[in-house]
Amino acid sequence: MSFLRHRLVRAFGLFWFLPAVMVLLSVALAQSLIVLERHLGVPGSLEFVYAGGESGARGLLSAMTGMSIGVAGTLFSITIAALSSVISTMGPRLLHSFLSDRGIQATLGIFLATFAFSLFSLRAVSAGNGDMVFIPHYNVSVAMVYAALCIGFLVYYINHMAQSINMTRVVNLLSGDLSRALRRGTELAEEQGDFPRAVDGFFDDATAVFTDRGGYVQQIDYSRLADIAEENDCVVQLLVRPGDYLLTGSEIARVVHGGEAPEGITGCLLLGANRDDSQDLEFSVNQLLEVGVRALSPGTNDPFTAMGVIDRFAESLARLENRELPRGVIARNDMLRVEFAVTTFEGLVDTMFHQLRQNASGCTAVYIRLLDRLGDVAGIVTARKRLDHLRHHADLVWEDARRTVANAADLDDIRLRYRRAQKACACRTRGAESLGD
Repeated sequence: MSFLRHRLVRAFGLFWFLPAVMVLLSVALAQSLIVLERHLGVPGSLEFVYAGGESGARGLLSAMTGMSIGVAGTLFSITIAALSSVISTMGPRLLHSFLSDRGIQATLGIFLATFAFSLFSLRAVSAGNGDMVFIPHYNVSVAMVYAALCIGFLVYYINHMAQSINMTRVVNLLSGDLSRALRRGTELAEEQGDFPRAVDGFFDDATAVFTDRGGYVQQIDYSRLADIAEENDCVVQLLVRPGDYLLTGSEIARVVHGGEAPEGITGCLLLGANRDDSQDLEFSVNQLLEVGVRALSPGTNDPFTAMGVIDRFAESLARLENRELPRGVIARNDMLRVEFAVTTFEGLVDTMFHQLRQNASGCTAVYIRLLDRLGDVAGIVTARKRLDHLRHHADLVWEDARRTVANAADLDDIRLRYRRAQKACACRTRGAESLGD
């Protein structure tokens, strides 16, 4: 059920889904209005209904049919061209945002729906004498409403796209993705509890399980995996985690069991052609990191965007504070059933800051921002292990700065920030020790 729900959510988010629904509903509406008018006619009291002749109805519907599909094609061709020109700087998240934006989908949908409605209404217009003449008055009236909606959506779309093709918006979108991913991770940690991991050597003689297909691990159904382990009275050590790329025939798990490994373990992994952020914390980090690294490239040279990325990373770590990430253990009835690899706080910090520091070679502003934010985060967390790791990153920044920054005044500024970061880590470490952490 978990995988089915995941696939349904992805299907509902596809770019064509909302426009397709709007087109189908418009076709159904057009046909329904035609049937309604053929059976009941048009009451004379409805003054707002189109009252023109057959040639006027045909001309209006023909014009709307050509207009709607022409504007839709031109508008989205220009947009794709604009996106292609900026995606090398902003990263692929902008295209993903474009494709998943409900406002953009609705704009395409209203133009295609207008085309479909007008086309199906046009086929009902018939000329002749007497009873042979049929003019879909309801349809022509509704088509004019569609035209007004197209104008409104066109104005909205132009304004929305002007605001969307913006580096700050992309950074904020990615920061929101990261915050949601971290929140899911902490919620999963609360559900799984703090049962201890297996002792060293426990899985040395375990039975290996291999995958029969390849791809990125998008999701793992941990609950189903624990059910399989409990039903077969075994313990499963999962060797992969969401975000890993598997080759066909790769070892994915080890099972401590009296006989053969139980069936169904490989079915607990959802593989795909791309990474997915539903369980992959580091993928959310990497998407935002990509924007910062691109900004520091010689061809772009935009340290302000990189500093904005550093600020978002620090905010995410501050929200995480001392909350636990998943420990990688699932127990049932006080018995260890599943042990799996997890992302740690230290791993997140490494992923966030290593490449930014490495690509900031000689950039004083980025070094200073890194040290400032490391010190700020150190002023919030209290876990000694986490503080030690933040101090380690401050040391790395200072080492790189001493090697690459030639200006003495700039180096003095960096040294001042480094000492502040060191002091923040040391003060919190002493506080943690006094609390018995």
